[in-house]
Amino acid sequence: MVTAEEAWRILGSLAKPIGTEQAPLGSLSGRVLAEEVRAESPFPPFSRALVDGYAVRAEDLPGLLVVCGSSEAGRPFSGTLLPKQAVRILTGAVVPEGATHVVRQEEVERSDERIRVGSPLESLNIQTRGEDAKPGDLLLTPGIRLGAGPIGLLASLGKSEALVFRRLRLAHLLSGDELAPAGESLPAGKIYDVNGPMMAALWDRGGWERMGQRWIRDLRVEMERAIEEWMPKADVLVLSGGLGPGEADLVSEALAALGCAVHFHGVEIRPGKPFLCASQGQTLVLGLPGNPGAHLALFWLFVKPLLDALSGMPFAVPWQTGRLSGDLSSGPLPRETFWPVTVASEEGSIWLHPLPWTGSASVPVLARTQGFARLPKGRGRFAAKELLAFLPIA
Repeated sequence: MVTAEEAWRILGSLAKPIGTEQAPLGSLSGRVLAEEVRAESPFPPFSRALVDGYAVRAEDLPGLLVVCGSSEAGRPFSGTLLPKQAVRILTGAVVPEGATHVVRQEEVERSDERIRVGSPLESLNIQTRGEDAKPGDLLLTPGIRLGAGPIGLLASLGKSEALVFRRLRLAHLLSGDELAPAGESLPAGKIYDVNGPMMAALWDRGGWERMGQRWIRDLRVEMERAIEEWMPKADVLVLSGGLGPGEADLVSEALAALGCAVHFHGVEIRPGKPFLCASQGQTLVLGLPGNPGAHLALFWLFVKPLLDALSGMPFAVPWQTGRLSGDLSSGPLPRETFWPVTVASEEGSIWLHPLPWTGSASVPVLARTQGFARLPKGRGRFAAKELLAFLPIA
């Protein structure tokens, strides 16, 4: 049995990124960057207009100027701006050589090919060459998950691909003779499987590759065969159920028979006390108790930080602090407890609203859970407005 802090330390030590690959720009969404991205040339590559108007020289103002040409996006003016001249220019177009300002079109009077500019200009209305980045400037760092903004930046640099960490391969084995798949009639004594669809949704959201999901009967020989079959195919094998002390809880026996190294079995927390971490070769095995509430809490507290780190991101549990909206009484807590809450931001403070929770087997509470408040062992009463650490889930 280990504490939550010890479990995080062990998982962090096991979280070695799994390898890299080049991926094309169009498939980078959700991937984790594995290289530094630096500017190779000034950006923007030329000085460009920020407004529609006229490119002018400050020394000619105020005064009457001759419009000698135009500069449009993709079709720049080819000459140099001479004294008493102006160039019609559109937003994003190259500012002609010799121009110092762009005057807004609504601030000039135009008659045929002449414009009159009044008082001196307060704003350049120009983004100068290299204003955003100079050659060698660091633009993106390894370990970030690529979204629309970073991908757009890569495109602006002319990059058609990037070095990213390989997608993590996950497999899921579910045990429990009492389980039935959703959509089928429910025989007496059976319950619908919650963990399979719930974990699949969480994995898809994380951008990891699902290698497969299989239901197995509560038989040790089936458990052992399934683990042996799936370990070579996956970077992480998640086992749902089969972790308690009863006769039908077979994970520990199967892992021992296969020669797996068990890093811990049991964490002093609620929910999720039977949580297990083992490995064989390069494959990690995570055992989660079958109750859905424990599954959800363990995923956000331990599994997701591990999967993120294996994918090339830092190992981190993003704690925040918030205040209880009301008293919370539960009796002295036998273990450190992660209580489901809803989260609201009101008047500049974050408020935690404890949900009615009867234990890790309760399913309706899962649909409302927005975070888990961290409650220390031994205490049984928490006062309204008390400041607590909590883990938001999104």
